[in-house]
Amino acid sequence: MIASYILLKLHDGGFFANKKSGFGLRILIFRIILRNRAFFHHHVFWEIGLLMISYYWFDMDHTLIDNDCDVSWKHFVVLKKMADAGETERLADHYYRQYLAGTLDPTEFMDFQLREFRGNTPETMAALAMEHFETMVKPKLYRDAAALCHKLAANRLPLAIVTSTNTVIARPVADFLGFSELFGAQPEIKNNRYTGTLTGVYPAGPGKAVILQNYCKEHHLSPDQFAYYGDSIHDHFILELVGEPHAVNPGEQLSAVAREKHWDIIHFQ
Repeated sequence: MIASYILLKLHDGGFFANKKSGFGLRILIFRIILRNRAFFHHHVFWEIGLLMISYYWFDMDHTLIDNDCDVSWKHFVVLKKMADAGETERLADHYYRQYLAGTLDPTEFMDFQLREFRGNTPETMAALAMEHFETMVKPKLYRDAAALCHKLAANRLPLAIVTSTNTVIARPVADFLGFSELFGAQPEIKNNRYTGTLTGVYPAGPGKAVILQNYCKEHHLSPDQFAYYGDSIHDHFILELVGEPHAVNPGEQLSAVAREKHWDIIHFQ
């Protein structure tokens, strides 16, 4: 009763409306109530708008997992003798450096990334993607991220991964963590075979913001209703839009932006 009274008084005094103090307190209280499922249904939190966030979207690589799946996938296909080791490792390193520098050509990169898909069926590639997940990705899941996702999913809060990795490789991660939706690079299928090309929006950098905006328009939502968790400076486009931005294990560039904009900074292990 005392806690409820204090929260309502803070709300009436306009404390939560303050961009800096209100957001910080929302984050603190959210972390506390997340530990107790019953608090999600307490009327006070809804009356004062502390639980205004309804959708939780996450980047995947280096946010949920200590891994880059595009890189590990290429290591995987080399081990499976589906690709030449020398050329594959050289090109994988080349494109990864381009990504870090923000100069990646998505069409050229996806042509390389989807080579092993070309001519194969969805069933064949799904089986390989699951093997890749079990051997190279699952051991690198951040425990803190998995715990958060499972708690949110247990409370039936909508979760989505938004990743530049293709959806076939990302699907096992999404399923394991209880995500209801997955937005990723979409490989084209014709006559039940992958063509080796990409279809739709490439979900990296500004592409992630486009996906959020399109989703909100389609479902009559506001970006303020979303939380987003991301590790890369390239995530700043979507972090700028959402109501609850979280910089996860951020590098130097994203850390600087997050501090300047008073975004939450968290470290998953």
